[in-house]
Amino acid sequence: MTHALSGTGSLVVRRLWPSEAELFRGHFDRLDAHSRSMRFGGSVHDTLLDAYVHQALAGNGLVYGAFVDGMLRGVGEIRFITTQYPWRAEAAFSVEPDWQHQGLGDALLERIIAVARNRTVSGLDLWCRASNNRMRKLAEKHGAELDFSGDETHGRFTMPWPTPASLIEEVLGEAIGWGRWLADPAAARTALASAGGAHEANAA
Repeated sequence: MTHALSGTGSLVVRRLWPSEAELFRGHFDRLDAHSRSMRFGGSVHDTLLDAYVHQALAGNGLVYGAFVDGMLRGVGEIRFITTQYPWRAEAAFSVEPDWQHQGLGDALLERIIAVARNRTVSGLDLWCRASNNRMRKLAEKHGAELDFSGDETHGRFTMPWPTPASLIEEVLGEAIGWGRWLADPAAARTALASAGGAHEANAA
């Protein structure tokens, strides 16, 4: 889905797939030490990030990317907790330093909330450091109830039941997002590079 940026450029939100692991990993490489610490709650070794990326894309969850002019600049993740019904889910977000304060986190959280709702998730949980004022304000904007405990903030979203309109909105948003992304020359080059990398990996 296409959103308006606070600055210049075109913002597209769409799902990331397992074949795009390198794209996802590159996003984490572009986070500075502070942004990475805010995302993971501390320093993370590159080897662990490699494993994390593959698990996030292939595990019990979904990953969505925020693309600016065809380049991945932010990521929203949702992991489903299916040990009991109704399901719950956990969300996490990261935005590259030069693209913070541009509406990427807002667009990603909006999509993650819609995805949770359309899968009959009863509640969505979000954790961040108490010092992460940006994430706290974003969660409050979208209706989260916040609890504070030491250095940690817990945001809880209560999900309404899905409706035909909410389902259509998600499906159309994803279709429009892919269409806009593939129509962008920079995105097309990225897609070709990813496809080439996947072909070489399969051939090895």
